[in-house]
Amino acid sequence: MQIYYNQLSQQLQENLKPIYIITGNDIYQEESCVQKIIVTAHKANFIEHEIFYVENFFDWNNYELESLNLSLFSEKKITELRFLTKTVSSIAEKKIFDYIENFDKNKILIFRLPELKSTDYKKKYLYTKNNNVGIIRIFPFTKKNMIEEIKLSSKKVNLKVNDECINFIADIYEGNMLAANQAIVRLSLMINHNEEINLNFLSNSLSKDVYFEANSLVDYSIIENIEKIQTCINFLRENNYPVQYIIWSFIRFFRSILFNIYSVKNGKSKNEILDLIWPYERKKVISYALEKLSEKKIESYLGILIRLDYQSKNIINGNAWDSIYDLSISVAKNRLSVIKYT
Repeated sequence: MQIYYNQLSQQLQENLKPIYIITGNDIYQEESCVQKIIVTAHKANFIEHEIFYVENFFDWNNYELESLNLSLFSEKKITELRFLTKTVSSIAEKKIFDYIENFDKNKILIFRLPELKSTDYKKKYLYTKNNNVGIIRIFPFTKKNMIEEIKLSSKKVNLKVNDECINFIADIYEGNMLAANQAIVRLSLMINHNEEINLNFLSNSLSKDVYFEANSLVDYSIIENIEKIQTCINFLRENNYPVQYIIWSFIRFFRSILFNIYSVKNGKSKNEILDLIWPYERKKVISYALEKLSEKKIESYLGILIRLDYQSKNIINGNAWDSIYDLSISVAKNRLSVIKYT
């Protein structure tokens, strides 16, 4: 069953499915979908939540054994499998299909897949008429979608904004709802209760934000701007920017560069790749990335990001913000040895 992003809340009210497959390239929408599923699942006594990262050499047998052992301690649980690969391998497709055919009513499986091609949706494991599976295909926000989302986000934090201000927020963040949502939360903390914000206040408060967000940190790392890396991290940290969003911004970027590296190996020229990049300002960043990053180095960075994610959840020791800085400097200097905690 295919479910659109704006339909998920309604669907969850009707029934909670044992399997959800989320595919796309928008961190905000992915996280929002997962959180909605988890909140609904908690109400149905699915309390335990485990996360597995699927890489190129993911051991499915070990995953099944570990998952089985964990089930001895919890009757109901949510298992989230986050794919770090650029595609879904044939082995992963078969495994997902097997889980769909033999689902466990005491387990909710959430598969977070990379963005798929339209032809992939004809494959057996994505058969959309199976009512036990919710397939959430994420599309980029249009301005209309973003305006609707900004209204919902503002309402959640009791922020009073008129249509003119909502349009301003949509324009300044240009489809990046992740950054827009963080701005909305900060604005709600800056004003008095029931006070309505105006356009002048917004302009003064948000104009510098576009230079300091998770995607910008990735860009500064690629183009080797050490000063901006430090300033950006300080800004994100002081404004309680979620570490998870930074991690996934890096992962998404590395995964997209990995896809382009494979395209070059298959005969596509660098100029052909850059011709498809929009907006124009992004061409420089992508060009730098293709020059300095290799498949092996990206795989190493992805492994570091998984470790960083565990740090952010206090599963392993270490300060996540320090690790973000180390990773950013390592990418900027193009030297893995810079990272202190590996």
